[in-house]
Amino acid sequence: MLLPRVLSAIVMALLFIYAVFVLEASGFQFAMGVVVLLAGWEWARLSGITRQQGRIAFAGLVGTLCYGIAIFDLQRAILWVAPVLWLIALFWVINYPTEKGWQSRFSRILFGLLVLVTTWSALVVLRDSNEFVVWVLLLMGLIWGADSGAYFSGKAFGRRKLAPKVSPGKSWEGVIGGLIVTQVGVALFAFFDPTGVISWPLLSLTALVTVMTSVLGDLTESLFKRHESLKDSSQLIPGHGGVMDRVDSLTSAAPIYVLLLSFVGWV
Repeated sequence: MLLPRVLSAIVMALLFIYAVFVLEASGFQFAMGVVVLLAGWEWARLSGITRQQGRIAFAGLVGTLCYGIAIFDLQRAILWVAPVLWLIALFWVINYPTEKGWQSRFSRILFGLLVLVTTWSALVVLRDSNEFVVWVLLLMGLIWGADSGAYFSGKAFGRRKLAPKVSPGKSWEGVIGGLIVTQVGVALFAFFDPTGVISWPLLSLTALVTVMTSVLGDLTESLFKRHESLKDSSQLIPGHGGVMDRVDSLTSAAPIYVLLLSFVGWV
C-alpha cells in the first residue's frame, strides 16, 4: 500500500496548493463544497445510514445547507454553533461508553450536518480575508504540526492513554508533544510576522485552543467509527481511507480557529 499512499498524498498536496494559490474565491468556495459533499457521503455511514440512496441524500442535504448559507451570507453567523457543538462532543468522548445520547441516528445525523456546514463556512470566511494564504497555511501547519508532534512523541514517550476506550493509540505525551511543536512554530511565525499586526500571546492562545479542538475532532470521528465497527470512513483515497479520515481534525479546528481570529479582528 506504500505506492498508492504516496501517490495519493502527492495528488492531495497538489490539489491543496492549487485551491489555495490559484482558485478565485468562488472557485475555492465550490471546491470546498465538493470536499464536504464527499465527507457528507461518508458521514452518513458513520450515522448508521447504510443504503447508498440515503448516503447520497445526506450529502445532498449538506450541499443544500451550504448553498442556503451562501445565499443569505450566514457563514460568519453559523460559526457560533461550533463551540456548542464541540463542547457536546467533548462530553460524549469523556463519558464514552456510558453516555448513550449520541448513539441515536438522529443525533449523529444532526451533529454531522452541523460539523460539515460550519467547516465549509469557516473556510469560506477565511478565503475572504485579506491574508487568506497566511491564515490558511497557519491553520494547516497547526493541524499537521500537532499530528506529527503527537505521532513522534507518542511513539517515544507515550505511557498515559488519552482516551483508551475511544482511541487506544493516543497518549497524553503525544498531545503534549504536538502542543510543543505547534507553540514553537507559532513563536517563529510571530517573530517573522508577515502581517505586522500579530500579537504573540494572542496567537499562542489561539493555537492552543485550535490544536486541542483538532484532537477532539479526531477522537470524535474515532468514536463514531468504533460504534459502526469501521476502520476507515470509506476507501475513496487509496492508502489513506476516506475524506473524513483526512479532514477529521480540520472539521473541528477550522471553525474554532476562524472564530478566534474574528474575535481578535484578524479576519
